[in-house]
Amino acid sequence: MIKKHFYLLNAIFLFLLHINAFSQNLHDSLYYKTFSNALTVRIYTVKDYADFSFSSLNKKSNLTYRSNATTNLGAGVTYKNLSVNLSAGFGFLNNGIEKRGKTTALDFQFHFFLQKWTSDLLFLHYKGFYAAPENSPYELPENYYYRPDISLNLTGFTAYRIQNFKKFSYRSAFYQNEWIRKSSGTLLYGGGIYYENINSNDSSLIPSKVAEFFPNANFYNFHFISVGPGIGYAYAVVIKKHFYVLGSAIINGNINFSTDESEAVKNKETSFEPGINFKTAAGYGGTEWNVSLSWAGNILLVKQANVPGTNTFPTSEVRITLARQIMLKKPIPVVSNVMDKIFGKEE
Repeated sequence: MIKKHFYLLNAIFLFLLHINAFSQNLHDSLYYKTFSNALTVRIYTVKDYADFSFSSLNKKSNLTYRSNATTNLGAGVTYKNLSVNLSAGFGFLNNGIEKRGKTTALDFQFHFFLQKWTSDLLFLHYKGFYAAPENSPYELPENYYYRPDISLNLTGFTAYRIQNFKKFSYRSAFYQNEWIRKSSGTLLYGGGIYYENINSNDSSLIPSKVAEFFPNANFYNFHFISVGPGIGYAYAVVIKKHFYVLGSAIINGNINFSTDESEAVKNKETSFEPGINFKTAAGYGGTEWNVSLSWAGNILLVKQANVPGTNTFPTSEVRITLARQIMLKKPIPVVSNVMDKIFGKEE
């Protein structure tokens, strides 16, 4: 399977939030250094996940579907607040994954790390899932229950304010265009909205062999809207000015509106459940090189009608990056001026 990821970061952000809210302010260079006129070039490997679980009546027979995620190889560049990355899967990175079945995917992820805000914009389409763990539900040893007909579509947007933006920044870990130099933390607050749809064109999402454990077991579509505010905290530990471990977690209080559909019935449910947005990274940063391992994602919990437990919808991305700073003698014409006017001049 070949899967391409396009990350055109920040350029479209003006269409989502008001420009003036993101103007740049002076930051404390003792905590992180910004390379205001550098071109960051990178190579990386990335693996994406988009899974979901349906809760059973007894809470012990939950059914989990996983996408057959590939490991992709990519390259990209960052200049100021504009990043462009492109990746694709190659056979030598994914030997042996065919036994779990094929997943086709279109995965657009836009990640924004401005000085005062962190934000995500997601457009995901996955088709083809297998049940986990192996042999579930009731398959022969070394076999997977595979559903090529099941598709997942997710659209989501989040925006969280970085309260201590003068001393804390995500960009060393996720853009590789800054150097984080001193430990610091920050309060995060904001909110998000998601729409997700799980659909089968052929039959019920619940296999007949385990249907007894699930109410409404003949439903072929489950979709929901999840929206709510969130608050959390982020902290970066820096050792000897170059080595860092960064982590952030935000808890959202989401109102969920869910529907499961069969040919004859639509069951609707409104619920209030927590959601989690997380980002973590570890690596090395300096004036020239940056090496990072990062993991970012979210987990949505959504009630289904007539089910005592909650359905779970996690998505995440794991990435290993090697980046190099190329200091430019002069700003890039036009691009530099446009970026400074949109996002403010970096100091």
